[in-house]
Amino acid sequence: MEDEIIKLYLSGFGSTTICKILPNITKRKVLNIIKKNGLTRNRLLGEEFYKNFWEEDNMWCGYYQCIKCNNNIKFCVNDKTLLNRNLKNKNECKKCSLKKQIGNGNPFFNKKHSKESKDLISNKKIGISTSDHMSKQVYKDMFSKMVKERWESGQMEKTRIKLSNLMKERIASGKLKSYNRSKPEFEIIEYLESINLTVTPNFILEAKIFDIYVHELNLLIEYNGDYWHCNPKKYNEFYFNKKKNKTAKEIWEYDKKKLYLAKKYNYNCLVIWELDYKKNKNIIKELISHESNKY
Repeated sequence: MEDEIIKLYLSGFGSTTICKILPNITKRKVLNIIKKNGLTRNRLLGEEFYKNFWEEDNMWCGYYQCIKCNNNIKFCVNDKTLLNRNLKNKNECKKCSLKKQIGNGNPFFNKKHSKESKDLISNKKIGISTSDHMSKQVYKDMFSKMVKERWESGQMEKTRIKLSNLMKERIASGKLKSYNRSKPEFEIIEYLESINLTVTPNFILEAKIFDIYVHELNLLIEYNGDYWHCNPKKYNEFYFNKKKNKTAKEIWEYDKKKLYLAKKYNYNCLVIWELDYKKNKNIIKELISHESNKY
């Protein structure tokens, strides 16, 4: 079988066509045989073709023009050889393509399966076993380990930053309704607004989220929960916070850098600890009065 696959491939047939010619052979197997025998084709075109593309974050990027809206759409691929292959299918941007699928443009619009088509689908599934290996713990553990290794190695750093920024944008805009704000934070915001101060919760500065920003005082307020920020009055530097997977010292260092960032941009900063607030809820009034007197 392997010799036959090699012979067909050298004759000019592609892997997809070989699968159709030879029975009971998968495309993955064909590709593995081709690769094992060092027969993979050089799909690179001349340098003239690639002059309009560039490398960015270990990817090859370029633009194509949408035939509907005439906008230049940026796209990126993992491998240089995919540029000439992917461009063949790029003529409409996603936005324009989706517009065609509304109402009558949707190929399934106003269509329903007949009894005959339902029976045909059911009969085709008879005897076909579907894989459910991810329900087994051994595969769950294997996948979890693989993702953890990729995450820790930095391979997913670009994805991590993208997800982190997206999450912060949704929190700041209020789109993410599940964001947990503590009761004291609500009380502090309510008090600030009651004395006619303009407040922005979840204020973003260089991808860092600060709990509260008071515009008139150019003031950033951080409400630090004793456990989440490891209040030094309760925890020593070696305490390991299981929820954050960090030691108290590491958490303090992060918070310190965050405040340094705010001060670098000339923001005033206040940190209110949960322990202090619970002992004296008027502490926010006293601190705001002190900040107001500076002006």
